[in-house]
Amino acid sequence: MPSDTPIGHLELVKGKSEKKLNSPGVLRHIETESLKSARRLAEHMFSATDDLFYELSKRASSNNEQNLYFESMREIRIKKEGLIGAFLQELGAGFENLVNPKPATNGKSNEPGPEEVNLSIVEGDELEIELALKNMSNRARESYKNEIYELSIRLDHLLLQVSVNDKNNPLDPLQIAKAFVQACLDKLNISIKTRLILFKLFEKHVLKQLGHIYSEANQTLIETGILPKVPKSLIKSSAGTTDAAAVKEEPKKPQAKAHKPDQTQQTLPPEHPSRTISLSPEALASLMSAIRGAGQSLGANYYVYVDNPGPVLAAQDLATILTAKQPVVDHKISRSAPKVVLRDLVNELLTKNNPKTPNSLDQSEEDTINLVAMFFDKVLEDPDLPLVVQSLICRLQIPILKVALKDRSFLEDNDHPARKLINTITRAGIQFDESKPLERDPLYRTIVDGIQTINRQYSLDDSVFSIVESELDELIRKESRKSNIVENRTTQTEMGKAKIRNAKAFAQSTLFEKLKDEKLPGTTSEFLINTWLQVLVITFIKEGKEGALWVENEQLVSDLIWLCKSHQDERSKARAQRLKPEILNRIEKGLELAIDNPETRRVRIEEIEKTIATLVAGQSAPSVEFRNLDSNQKETLGKAEGAQKSWDEMTALERQQSQYEELSSKFYLEAKNIAEGTWLEYQEENGKITRCKLSKKIDSDTYIFVNRFGFKTLEKSRRQFAYDMQFHKAKILNSTPLFDRVLDGIMSHFQEVKA
Repeated sequence: MPSDTPIGHLELVKGKSEKKLNSPGVLRHIETESLKSARRLAEHMFSATDDLFYELSKRASSNNEQNLYFESMREIRIKKEGLIGAFLQELGAGFENLVNPKPATNGKSNEPGPEEVNLSIVEGDELEIELALKNMSNRARESYKNEIYELSIRLDHLLLQVSVNDKNNPLDPLQIAKAFVQACLDKLNISIKTRLILFKLFEKHVLKQLGHIYSEANQTLIETGILPKVPKSLIKSSAGTTDAAAVKEEPKKPQAKAHKPDQTQQTLPPEHPSRTISLSPEALASLMSAIRGAGQSLGANYYVYVDNPGPVLAAQDLATILTAKQPVVDHKISRSAPKVVLRDLVNELLTKNNPKTPNSLDQSEEDTINLVAMFFDKVLEDPDLPLVVQSLICRLQIPILKVALKDRSFLEDNDHPARKLINTITRAGIQFDESKPLERDPLYRTIVDGIQTINRQYSLDDSVFSIVESELDELIRKESRKSNIVENRTTQTEMGKAKIRNAKAFAQSTLFEKLKDEKLPGTTSEFLINTWLQVLVITFIKEGKEGALWVENEQLVSDLIWLCKSHQDERSKARAQRLKPEILNRIEKGLELAIDNPETRRVRIEEIEKTIATLVAGQSAPSVEFRNLDSNQKETLGKAEGAQKSWDEMTALERQQSQYEELSSKFYLEAKNIAEGTWLEYQEENGKITRCKLSKKIDSDTYIFVNRFGFKTLEKSRRQFAYDMQFHKAKILNSTPLFDRVLDGIMSHFQEVKA
């Protein structure tokens, strides 16, 4: 078989163990894609390296230290491409060694553990690099333990002649970290201090971002038929406790690929776009003809006037009679529950002269009257309009009917002042909070006065609508400018609170992850939790987790933990002696951020200095008591008993379940995708109904709601908000212009009649 032809799984099984094997096609594909992803991650890491070293140089306490960072930055920048190439070459060699392992010597595996790696390092620096290699690979393995284990199982199942484990899996964090460390040692001439900083960056930007590489590799193997589902009996609680080779004893059964929801399709149904509705006289005649033909079968409340036995009443004459009734009807409606009076009023006017032979109307007038009456029917049925707004709009029944009878283009003219006035009233009214008295609300009084003016003055001149609408719109603009100032202050305040809250949560989580399994002297753990935690919080607020200062202050925790451990070998003792003054200096610089009082800082430094001195002198001193975190300390770090797990603390299964719940929840997605500026009606715990606007989604999880004046009314998490929508405590209000929305609803309702 030619060397460039991939060997299939069956051919691999039949091969001789002593014969050199070509990588199976599926493994070659995984290698190619993994190397591409590793290159992208490495390039991203190096783009952050310049910024970090530049920041470190600005914070340097001496010229020598500043030059150290500048020279290291220059060295890394010049040799970046060669370093990436060497790193990828080492990774590729790992895949080759997996398929064609080197023969063992004296019955021992040729793969050394991290403590056995021959890295050709300068004496004295070897321990630092070994510790960094071990720690960063262990942390990454812990983050992806289930994904790595399943990948090892599947690779072991694919390569029947090779036992795959964390020592030879080319995608295990240890192998990836070793490849990078070796490439750095081969290509870079920099100090141990800057090497360790570079390794820290590698951990953050590469090792902690390996999730998609594992997902793609596992999915590739699943699609090839390699253990679509790992048997439950083989899933273990922690990676490395079960030999992957045990899977070979399990019979392979063909399994259907589990259906995975397509996240690209898990979106909310699109809302009906806001559009203006135009209804020409011909379209109106066609629509109303269809409604008449359907009779009452579609629930149309249609009145017939053309069949009346009396003479036809001209539209202008009907409008004149309606003008006389206008102020009287407005007075009655303003003092009763809102209702549609047009049909009965027109009947009354047509029978006024002769009840036995009421006047008839032309078909076009009949259609117009029925459509306008249907419009106001829909206004009263609109669940998004407050009752007070429905009542105000119903007081415009006669003026709107007169406009429609007088001007045949009214239903086509989107800019007609009467139509704009109704939309402006509802735009303002949707924000009214009916739980508070509106009589003293300037905006409400302006609407009421404008409607009274129209009913007293409107005869034939439409300019009265323009005057009222212009006055109302100007008042809304003034109020909006004021509320925007208040709202901006509200959201800035809440964002500041959220920034502090997130900084504290991140610092607590970071500190807990480092301390949860450690036994430390009481003074050390108290210092870290009660004092250094505040330093981390302030550092995160100032620079975020990408800043150089955060890297330094976070690393101090790891160094202090290491210093608290018992070290018997000479190299470790020498390192402890070197670390002691450096740590104390870094503590002093850090405390300047959190404690203004110099005397308080001095006391704190002296306390921790005594402990460090005791530890460096001899960790077995009886005066030093080592203990794990107690319940109060866990609570301080936000990890009290029963506290909800963070994403990093969840197992792979718990993460999958959490994601599925989110993706399968219509209300969660609706809450996730809701736009800022959306108005809602909220029912609070005490039964009070509040109308509020979503002002800001802070960090995508904290939702701030304000009233129309810009003051905060509610704060909800995304899950709380989704829950409230699901159980009808929160309802999104339709802010589409009312006139267009109602006409669109009427036309859509009866569209099937014409079909």
